[in-house]
Amino acid sequence: MLLDAVEWVGHSGFRIAIGAATVYIDPYRVSAEAAPADLILVTHGHYDHFSPRDVDLLAGPRTLLVGPAHVVELARGNVASLAPGETIEPEITPGLAVTGVAAYNTSKLRPGGEPFHTREAGGLGYDLHFEGRRVYHAGDTDVIPEMDAVAGADLALLPVSGTYVMTAAEAAEAARRIAPALAVPMHWGEHIGTRADAEKFASLAPCPVEILECA
Repeated sequence: MLLDAVEWVGHSGFRIAIGAATVYIDPYRVSAEAAPADLILVTHGHYDHFSPRDVDLLAGPRTLLVGPAHVVELARGNVASLAPGETIEPEITPGLAVTGVAAYNTSKLRPGGEPFHTREAGGLGYDLHFEGRRVYHAGDTDVIPEMDAVAGADLALLPVSGTYVMTAAEAAEAARRIAPALAVPMHWGEHIGTRADAEKFASLAPCPVEILECA
């Protein structure tokens, strides 16, 4: 079962076992005992997604960090920049291909009318292909046309808290567009959003939903 390889580590963070490699996406406030990372994928530069403290905790000499240009220029060590539509196959994680997917707001706006996450900023979601399976991590986003590119994913990790990302109802619409075999709500918990957001998403989504407990 695909979920056997996927753990939610809180907020939008996940740990994925791919063969002998350990991949993290947006680790934030992870445990000091967390398994070290071979690959860290960062969706964008906001502190609750690109956390240098967590990167330093998880990274070893060979760890690769992948992210948008505005993240990579602030990071240390082994780094690689990725833009929407680009694909990377890291040597450190054989058998894994990672494609960047656009992630941005269309209706979540600052008081002045600017989106919290602009398209121009280059924020990412991630489309992971490994072992014949496909996992989509949406990043911080609203429902956007670029999601059509990940239709049919085996697993979709979708934000549900509203305010800066999709609401539970909007995430259900994203699930309708993507039609994944399984969806997992994220971007809820201690930082923002509640379990009620996750449960509302589960009640509205047109696909199976699993609400994970934080590892």
